[in-house]
Amino acid sequence: MVDFVPLAFDLAFKYRILVLIQSDGVIGQMMEKVELFDQMPRITNKEIEEKYSDWALYGKPTTRKSNLITSLDLVPERQEKFNQKLQEKYKLIEQNEVRYEKIMCDDAQYLLVAYGSSARICQKSVQLARQQGIKLGLLRPITLWPFPYKAINQLVPQLKGVVTVEMSCGQMVEDVQLAVECKIPVKHYGRVGGMIPTPEAIVEQIKNF
Repeated sequence: MVDFVPLAFDLAFKYRILVLIQSDGVIGQMMEKVELFDQMPRITNKEIEEKYSDWALYGKPTTRKSNLITSLDLVPERQEKFNQKLQEKYKLIEQNEVRYEKIMCDDAQYLLVAYGSSARICQKSVQLARQQGIKLGLLRPITLWPFPYKAINQLVPQLKGVVTVEMSCGQMVEDVQLAVECKIPVKHYGRVGGMIPTPEAIVEQIKNF
């Protein structure tokens, strides 16, 4: 939660997009040691322009043209070009900003896909499964968009199955199914209403394949 805040600002400024940091109630009530980052020092207008390009607004324009920032243009031809420009930007983000963490995936025959506090619980599940001779790995998406489709797909040849672990009714299942191109079975295990999955229950889901 601490590390992602400056990253969110950097990405928002870099691509001129909204960036959402998603969390859950468990993380909101946890207490852990963190390393705080240095606060951003005051920067000049010139430094703003150099870092964030000439779109940044920093007071009355004197040496630059006025900026009108809008996503709506009533001239269809210009609106189409603007939409095409957005599509190119989204493709660029999908190429450069996919973030994920792989844990014990090199020899994994089964894979858990989880994020947030579910991923923390799954780390223990991986440990328990390994102790029982089950080659289990975990892929934790850090960005839910762009989603790490390629990272999951690259593991498909060695996998027998995937379980998505979520504290929901399955908001990520379809993304994982798309990632594996339906070549291997994908199951969902989730708890809702404030219930938290246990590492042991997750391991049982793997044993049931």
